[in-house]
Amino acid sequence: MEQLLSKEEQSRLGIAAMSPDKKAAMRDALVKLYQQGFRAGLSATKPVAFPAASVVETQVDGEFNGWEGETIIKLMNGQIWRQTEYHYEYHYAYMPKVLVYPSGGGFKMKVDGASQPVGVERLR
Repeated sequence: MEQLLSKEEQSRLGIAAMSPDKKAAMRDALVKLYQQGFRAGLSATKPVAFPAASVVETQVDGEFNGWEGETIIKLMNGQIWRQTEYHYEYHYAYMPKVLVYPSGGGFKMKVDGASQPVGVERLR
């Protein structure tokens, strides 16, 4: 538990006075709570099913710094997309135009000035 809690938290909880069995039970409970929260966080970021869309033409809402492997991009129309196809490329642009289109059962996003379209999935 020394790795999970600060010295102040350990002191407030009376960790030093606990038996080894109680310490182990508390550690197990903390790990279980952490795992539950972690799983809940993962499910909150899973892609949501959306009706099939045709081509989307809009702009990035703010700065675009290129593709980093798991880039998340917010668009001016309110949609949020996540990179699904690995591609690394640095390209800075402010509010570049974007084209999102169906491709092979998924979607590709072409950002003006970037070298190639990249696979994406819609989060929102």
